[in-house]
Amino acid sequence: MKLSKFQMIAFLIAIVALTLAACGGGAAAPATQAPAAGGDSAAGGDGAPAGSTEVFEADPEVLMKTMGVSDPSQVGDVVLAAMHRAGLPVSDEMAAKALECWREKVCDTGTGGPVTVALADGFGENLWREVTHMEMVLQALTYPEIGRIIYTTAMFDTQQAIADIRGLIAQDVDIIVGFPDAGDALLPVVQEATDAGVIYVTHSYGVLGDGSAYFSSISEDVCLLGQEFAHILNEEVGTGKVAFLGGTPGNPLSAYWQSCEEPELADSIELVGAADTFWTREGSFEAMSGFLSAHPDLAGVSYEAAGSFMGGLSAYEAAGIPVNLVLTLRTDETVLFCEWVEMGQPDSFKIFFGSGGNYQSRIALTAAMMQLNGYENVPNSIVIPPYIQPVNASHCYPDLPDDASISSMVPHDVVRAMYP
Repeated sequence: MKLSKFQMIAFLIAIVALTLAACGGGAAAPATQAPAAGGDSAAGGDGAPAGSTEVFEADPEVLMKTMGVSDPSQVGDVVLAAMHRAGLPVSDEMAAKALECWREKVCDTGTGGPVTVALADGFGENLWREVTHMEMVLQALTYPEIGRIIYTTAMFDTQQAIADIRGLIAQDVDIIVGFPDAGDALLPVVQEATDAGVIYVTHSYGVLGDGSAYFSSISEDVCLLGQEFAHILNEEVGTGKVAFLGGTPGNPLSAYWQSCEEPELADSIELVGAADTFWTREGSFEAMSGFLSAHPDLAGVSYEAAGSFMGGLSAYEAAGIPVNLVLTLRTDETVLFCEWVEMGQPDSFKIFFGSGGNYQSRIALTAAMMQLNGYENVPNSIVIPPYIQPVNASHCYPDLPDDASISSMVPHDVVRAMYP
């Protein structure tokens, strides 16, 4: 009888698990394992799945740091399992392997595991994306059945993004975690991956089409995020002009929160426009320079990227206009918060920010591994509630690289080693 791809992988995972058990376990294996719980069970038989089993208990401090969740019942089993792994200690050996895998496009984890996973990034050339890549690498190293990790970046080139996914299919990868910046233009090739038996999971609101072309997506409740941005501007601005900044042209993340924020703005708030920034300081500088030239009395801005808004502050400086602004942000790069402290924490510049969300690549990988390992009822969409808080001086971490996210689960010493 010919085995399917997943049956063959399950068989190989079982062999690796037995080998690791006989040898005392692999260096990258998680510190704690437990049988499936909460209705999750092995496909094709009783008991735990053939590969790594999951622990559905996350450290409350990890949940609070990453997504502002104090009650574990607010998130599902996949998130709890992913955050359990995210909170495991990172040994010196594991950190060294993670740095090696982060730097190389193709990496052998050293476990001999039969599973190959990939992160296919539409654009990976900023620190947020690089740390998100490291989050996924560290998560992968908690699974001894993962033997190879591949990374691709299309550098905003849609045709390259399509070619990258086709290349991963040709390499017979088992899982692709993706940030599909090119949006629905990727739907045909993502469908090709799914048809080839690849488990494709998007993160950070990389939602494509109606979701039927791939296994699952991980995202914040981006619509609620936009609505909360509007409520903050309504209260803090009251009456005045506001603008939206987004990332790459046509990306679904920016389009969605903006479409939900605009109708929630009060009648006394005037939306003067939206501009793309490519989530870069240069793009933020250009966009804000244009807005300030036409609207020097701009009172509010909603945007995704805290670190990239350093370019927006440069636009104020270049225009000779004092920063009198209410800024709502999705991410939490510490450089902007340190600049706010350096500015004397002015009451005229108010910042409200959410979670950086780097950890979502971890959840995407764990969702895919749970599906591969035979857990039942892994959701086809995992939505994380938004978490927004006002900035204070404790959010400045001068020992970290400028664009490091304060909610990232990458240990600080690893982040510093990434950028010596």
